[in-house]
Amino acid sequence: MNKIAELKGDLATKQQVLNDKKIEVRAFVDDADKTTDEVKAGMSDIKDKEAEIEKLKEEIAVLEQAAGLETTEEDADEKETEQRADDPDNVEEPSDDELGADEDPDTETRNGEGIMKVNVVDAKNTTEQAFETFLRTGEKRDVTGLALSDGAVIIPETILPAEHEENQFPRLGQLIRNVTVKTTTGKLPVFDNTKDTLKAHTEYSATAVNKASTITPVKWDLQTYTGAYVFSQELISDSAYDWQGELQGQLIELRDNTDDGLIMTALTTGITPVVSEDFVADKKKASIVLSQSAYNALDQIKDDMGRPMLQPSIASATGELVLGKQVIVVEDTLFPKAKEGDINAIVAPLKKAVINFKLAEITGQFQDTHDIWYKQLGIFLRENVVQARKDVIINIKGSQEAVNASAGSNTTDGDTAK
Repeated sequence: MNKIAELKGDLATKQQVLNDKKIEVRAFVDDADKTTDEVKAGMSDIKDKEAEIEKLKEEIAVLEQAAGLETTEEDADEKETEQRADDPDNVEEPSDDELGADEDPDTETRNGEGIMKVNVVDAKNTTEQAFETFLRTGEKRDVTGLALSDGAVIIPETILPAEHEENQFPRLGQLIRNVTVKTTTGKLPVFDNTKDTLKAHTEYSATAVNKASTITPVKWDLQTYTGAYVFSQELISDSAYDWQGELQGQLIELRDNTDDGLIMTALTTGITPVVSEDFVADKKKASIVLSQSAYNALDQIKDDMGRPMLQPSIASATGELVLGKQVIVVEDTLFPKAKEGDINAIVAPLKKAVINFKLAEITGQFQDTHDIWYKQLGIFLRENVVQARKDVIINIKGSQEAVNASAGSNTTDGDTAK
């Protein structure tokens, strides 16, 4: 692996880490447990990572420029000609043939001590004139000679840096609560909100005893998830591309895809969808997870004041709000039993509704015993994505008719669910 490929691999890894960090810091804004100092620290970390990436890009640009330096035969001939010109004893006189045969297209002008030849260009032979003549006459030339196919062996091939298509949807793993655990099984006690209040008290009277909150245990049982990519020694030896760095980035994408599926399962399992007659009015508090179809439908609706229902928001981790609530858009296929034309939404405080209990995440490189000659990059996850609070999850299933009903109703007051 050359130095340029190694730096590009580091660049891809650092870029992925930076993107993950940005999503994490954006999520701090909606996290009541995070302080302003933690947000500042996160922003400072992002700036440091961006500086590292810019420095890497500069180093790669310098190395690529240096790698492109070449010394051609023409440069060597020009250098030899200049050396002969500087030698006063090495002055060549033009021959009679040179003075005779080539004087027609040139004119001579006196320049004091010598004669300077001026090349005269025939206006009829300019590119514009030749092209105009071709358009009038339709002339075609039948020329046989060396072509690109003949020189294909010696024509250099340039491979540009690879481009990576970024996932167009936010990753749900950054929006839920993640808890690090040390045992395979266990439980997290959750105290429910109390509805009780303080009682009026008179002097020297007994204090009324309040009812304690209900404690709900959230149990976890870790599962194992693994994945791997294999690449041969021949691929490494015959290619300058950083395949290892590329596949490491794809392992992270496998992890994110797995988490998205597990989280959507936790948000929908055991939740009976509510059939909506007014899709916008049936939105409650907290985050709103929309299918692509639901997002596209809402994007066309305006409120009574002519403003779009979907509003941009810098403070939101996903960049948009509807009815003042954070919007997360996911693929239609993530919703179970989704059919074409279905408009689905989940309304829930995600950090309360779903918890990911994680013990370990390991990525590593494994090499065979040299009898087959290959390498393997793998990832190992020990985690359990759990539906922590079924009571705070609302699953809404609508149709285009329900969206049309929303467009004709008053949607500026943020009505609660029907």
